[in-house]
Order: sequence, then structure tokens, then C-alpha cells
Amino acid sequence: MLDTSPGDCILEAGTGNAGLSMYLARAVGPNGKVHTVERSSSTSEHAQLVVEQFRRGVLMPSIVFHVGVLGEVINKVAVSIDKSLATVLNAEKPLAEDPEQTWKEQGNIIAPLFDGIVLDMPTPWTQLPQIFGFLKTDRFVVCYLPSISQVMDLVRASRQWPLLVEDVVEVDWRSWDIKVAIVRNPDPLAASDEAMVCRPTHTPIGHTAFLVKLRKCGAQ
Repeated sequence: MLDTSPGDCILEAGTGNAGLSMYLARAVGPNGKVHTVERSSSTSEHAQLVVEQFRRGVLMPSIVFHVGVLGEVINKVAVSIDKSLATVLNAEKPLAEDPEQTWKEQGNIIAPLFDGIVLDMPTPWTQLPQIFGFLKTDRFVVCYLPSISQVMDLVRASRQWPLLVEDVVEVDWRSWDIKVAIVRNPDPLAASDEAMVCRPTHTPIGHTAFLVKLRKCGAQ
């Protein structure tokens, strides 16, 4: 959904166990970067250990770990990518009381850095005003949300900014039965045949979450 290519720079919020971080790192390749932000320092440390132990740390050079609340550390992340931004962004500057004012003051005076943004958090609309200015135009933000009420809140909030809701996808979990069955031959003297049985299990389909894809549009 991010339309990621080798060499891209991706921002991820919600590192977790680094599963998605490693997937993105493989997508951007050795010439790209994944900047992943996790608010829990212990979770971030565990994620780094997971990446270090995966294939002898082959993906570590492509992943940069950050700790903190996304909206509060995004300036530090930006300066770590482009040191020249330190002249226009104060990494220690607190957010304005009005998030939209923060975007107007800071989000329009920088060169966009990210080719895609992934947000795995319960209220991404509270962080979008501080970060979407760092996203390149015509690129995507993908949000992972468990409930449809969160999706509705995100869609309502996104109307305040140049973000187009391009797709909403429900991610399902559906198990299948794959097994060998014996096909009995009506001739008792003949050997029975084997056949593969492939069908969904007779259980309810499990819901996991929704993926909301937002495209950043040009300023109106």
C-alpha cells in the first residue's frame, strides 16, 4: 500500500517487535532507511535485539530506532536525516497547543523527507498535524486501526489537511483445511486413490484490523 521502492526513506510509528520494520527494511534495501519510533524504551530495546539476531543483523544498517511520542520527536528524527534542517527546526521545541498551528509554522518550511509513513497507534489523527508536512507530495500514509470507529475518526480528521482517503481495507484471518483424502474405489479389488481436499474451515472469519491509505495532495 505504500508503493515502496529501493532507496526510499520510510517513517514508522509503533515499532512493536520490529516485524514490520524488517519487512520495510527489505523493501527499501541497503540504500534506503526505515526510521521507526516507539514510545516505550524497553519495547524499542527488545525490537533492536530482534533485528540484531535476525540473519546476523543483516537489516540493522537500514533501520534507525527512535524512542518517544512521535509528534514530540519528529523534529529530532528529521534533523538526524538532514542536519541542515537544524537551522529551521528546533529539535527541542515543544509542540504548539494547536496542532494545526504547529503544522502551519513548521510543516511548510521544510523539504519533505519521507516516501511513506506507517502509523500503528490508536489515535493517529492526533499525530498527523505534526508529521504529514514531512511526507512527500503524492505519497502515502497507511494507518493500522482495530475498530471501524477509529477509522471514522481518522477520516473525519483527515479532511482538515491535504490528505485524500484513497482506500480502506479490512484485514481478515481465514483458516483453510489442506489435507489428503482417500477416494475409495468401487471395485474392491482395485486400490483406492488419494486426493487433496482444499477448502475453508467451518469456523467464523476472524477480524484483525483495518488499513487506511491516505494520499498527500498538493496544497490547495
